[in-house]
Amino acid sequence: MNINKIELSKVDGISLMDGLKYCGSLKDFDKFLESFYNDIDYNASILEDSYSKGDISLFTIKVHALKTSARMIGAKELSSEALALEMAGKSYNTDYINANLDELLTLLRSYKGKLENYISEKQRLKAEKKPISDDELDQAFDALREVCPSMDYGAVEMILDELNTYQIPKSHKSQIDEITNHFHRLEWDEIDKILMV
Repeated sequence: MNINKIELSKVDGISLMDGLKYCGSLKDFDKFLESFYNDIDYNASILEDSYSKGDISLFTIKVHALKTSARMIGAKELSSEALALEMAGKSYNTDYINANLDELLTLLRSYKGKLENYISEKQRLKAEKKPISDDELDQAFDALREVCPSMDYGAVEMILDELNTYQIPKSHKSQIDEITNHFHRLEWDEIDKILMV
C-alpha cells in the first residue's frame, strides 16, 4: 500500500517529522498512527473508568502509555497533557486530575475527526487488495498459534503485516483486527483466547 506522505503532513495535531524521528520510518509511523486511531475510544474509556473508580495506579499506567503513543505520532500537545496527568497520578494529585482530565479526553477524542479522512483512505486502498485464499488464511492462523505462546513480537508482526497485504473476508476481519489491537498493547493472553476459538 502506498502511504501518502503529503496527506500525512496535512493531518491537524500531528507532526510528521516527529513521528518519523520516533518511529524510524514512514511505514512504522503509519502503523502507529492507525493503531493510535483504533485505540482512541478504548483509551478514553479506560482513563475515565479507572479514575472514576479511584484506581489511580491503573490510571497512571494508562496515561503514561497514552503519553508515549501520542509522542510516537508527533501529537505534542496531547503528549504534554498526558505527561502532566501522569505526574499528577504519581503524586496522587487528584485536584489537578479533576481540573484537567476532561480537557485531555476532549483532545484525545478530537483525533477521531482529525484522522478520519486519512484512515478512510487507507481502508479504501485496503479494499482494492486481492482476496486471501482459505488455505493462506488457515496457514496464517496456524502460524500465529505457533508463535504467540512464546511472545515472539517480530514473528507476529511479520504475519500480521503479511495478512495486511490481502483482502480479508468479513468472517475473519474482526478477529484479525482484534488480534492486531491486542498485539499493539502486548496483550498476549487476549490473543491466545481469540486463537483458541
